[in-house]
Amino acid sequence: MLTKFLNNYGYMILGGAMIIGFSAFKGAEAYAGKSLAPVTIYFHGDPKDANQVKDASLWNTTSNDEDCNSANVMACSQVVDESDLNSSDQLNPAKIQLGATATSGGNHIPSRTGGSSSTPFTPINRG
Repeated sequence: MLTKFLNNYGYMILGGAMIIGFSAFKGAEAYAGKSLAPVTIYFHGDPKDANQVKDASLWNTTSNDEDCNSANVMACSQVVDESDLNSSDQLNPAKIQLGATATSGGNHIPSRTGGSSSTPFTPINRG
């Protein structure tokens, strides 16, 4: 009896479950009021200047045309949540506050020192 039921209605049940599942993710984005996809922001300053690395206004969504390769020598980019940006697509210092960690050659990479965001800190530096 159960086998006959599943043979007759199994695909409809599976299809309904898929629709509900996909709708749940779409609903989560609508509830949050934003896309849940991460955004890459790029550093537009001198990595030798610690104050520039800390300056949130120098981090935005415009590409800096650098090879951000995780070599951890010079500031290059970060992956953040869209809600961590201000209306100008710059890093919002209330959400993520940056510090600067010295590396070889007098360069600096960003470090996180505070802010209200729960986004994991994900810098992508360059060599």
